[in-house]
Amino acid sequence: MNRPTTGFTLIELLIAIAIVAILAAVAYPQYREYTRKARRSEIAGVLVEEAQKLERFHSRAGQYSDVSRPPAFSHEVSVGNAFYRIGAERKERTFTLTASPMGGGVMGGDACGRFVLESTGRRDNLGMSGTASVAGCWGR
Repeated sequence: MNRPTTGFTLIELLIAIAIVAILAAVAYPQYREYTRKARRSEIAGVLVEEAQKLERFHSRAGQYSDVSRPPAFSHEVSVGNAFYRIGAERKERTFTLTASPMGGGVMGGDACGRFVLESTGRRDNLGMSGTASVAGCWGR
């Protein structure tokens, strides 16, 4: 008596695994770049927002630095997010905001390097590598 066979053969299973592996090999690098691009966009937005806050502070206090000002006129710059840390160099008439990738983190080896935004509106990336450009890193 012949019984009908059920299930998958070993060859069918290996073909399915090979197809999934090929799709993963193509999709994973694209997914990684997509998430990096989203994180770059996020930190660029945070830097612009902090610059706007400093401009509002300047309009109230007459300077970017908050030395010897009462607390009502002070503004602390954001520390960043889970992937970047923001540092600020504030002088009386100028400021420079720098967002550095967290060491050893997901963005640690990013081609865009550190994001820099100055009070003049100048945007730059320090430590860019590969084919990265300032316009591409800032999402323009």
